[in-house]
Amino acid sequence: MNFQFRSLPPTCHNVRIRVIKRKHDRFRWQLADDFAPLLEPVLNAPVQIVKESPAKLVARHEINGRSYYVKCYRHAAFPFRPVKFFFKRSQAKEEWQLAVECEKRRMPIVRHVASGERWTLFGLQESILITEAFAGVPANEAPASTHKGIILFVERMARAGVMHLDLHPANLLVRKEPFEIRLVDLHGIHFAHTSAFESDANRDHMLAQLCISLSLKVPRQVEWFGRMLRQRALKKRSVRCLRTNREFSIRRFGRWKWNVRTAVLNAQIERVLSNPDRFIESGRALKRGRSSTVVAGNGLVLKRYNFKKPLNLLKDLFRGSRGRRGFRKAYHLELCGVPTARVIATADARVLGFPTRSYVLMEEISPGLHAGVWQGDERAGARKLGRLIASLHNEGFVHRDLKETNILFDKKGDPNLIDLDGLVFTGAAGPVLEEDAVSNLRRLAEGLAPRLTRSTFIGFLLSYCRQRRLNPRDLFPRSNHARRSR
Repeated sequence: MNFQFRSLPPTCHNVRIRVIKRKHDRFRWQLADDFAPLLEPVLNAPVQIVKESPAKLVARHEINGRSYYVKCYRHAAFPFRPVKFFFKRSQAKEEWQLAVECEKRRMPIVRHVASGERWTLFGLQESILITEAFAGVPANEAPASTHKGIILFVERMARAGVMHLDLHPANLLVRKEPFEIRLVDLHGIHFAHTSAFESDANRDHMLAQLCISLSLKVPRQVEWFGRMLRQRALKKRSVRCLRTNREFSIRRFGRWKWNVRTAVLNAQIERVLSNPDRFIESGRALKRGRSSTVVAGNGLVLKRYNFKKPLNLLKDLFRGSRGRRGFRKAYHLELCGVPTARVIATADARVLGFPTRSYVLMEEISPGLHAGVWQGDERAGARKLGRLIASLHNEGFVHRDLKETNILFDKKGDPNLIDLDGLVFTGAAGPVLEEDAVSNLRRLAEGLAPRLTRSTFIGFLLSYCRQRRLNPRDLFPRSNHARRSR
């Protein structure tokens, strides 16, 4: 494929096409002069809603065989928000100015044709941005044959001094035939100097952002940086399980207030959430200890964290209860693709505002046999277990209580991680360090020692190292040095 990038014709601020200003329907408009006669017909054209929320509306307008996207920001929908735009630019005007600068630097972007604002004495009520449609698909939907062209496009951005701090595949529209890439959604763009050093650093940063979602062939250091950015992004996203959004919500069942996964709610789960202690009394006990109680029944598992230390009452006010932390950890693993029990809901029992007990409801892993007693293909199981632990470490997690009873095999023979109380996200730049990995592996191997033969252990270790792209010798550098000194 021939990757040739064409500069777009100027649209916003250029000697050949000038920007004109106009007032129309209480809006103040900035328009490309060739689009000015089309403004009213486009706004009155048939509409297809693309995205709608209280704050923003995105619609596709069709006219004379051409398509335009109209993005409307509804500032008046929120009290006091219109006032702040007396002191700052609106989102529409900001993106319009970014488009002007991008075109000065000859960067291909979707064509921006109009920007409008409606003001009153109380502030900015609405702002609108209109762009031409482009017959391309997001970079993550484009064929792998275009990946080299995407890398070249990012290099061109860096050389032009265009730095995008939120460059993800949806911000790049790719057309295969004839090949062309354009930037869309310019929020997050900054303009930098074009020195060779800064250009290379900006290029690597943007490629690392794309590597979060795309399998690009990039240098090893860029790949590691992309992994670090992915870790940070997923950790930040994991907080959404404790908020109200499309997937999770806060619901009341009886006197209990739960954070729940909305899509899985049914009558059976609602009965459990209405009286969790009754379910614990009547269910099949998996664990009854001083620290926690775990009960299963009807495909569900409920874990109750019991009151343990008075000092924890004060700590949990700031860090969250053990139930909430366990709920977030499980969702974080789910986002990372590490197999674990799928969590459904969490709640706290409070006395005078202090969380004395907390609950986590999750789906049961069937048949739920832990690694110490599971009967199956031991070699295949060892290799799968090696890949599971490698994935855990690659994502930046360390399990301080990694033992055979905390790994359950499902009916497909795949291992799943449970009991996440000892799970810690290191937040390191890259995967878990070898010292922590060796500590985890040794503890797990000690628990499985009666069942691990030499061949299954070698299979486990090789599978782990292959997944992490490590040489087995890298895990034991001190022992290797001792052997060489002898």
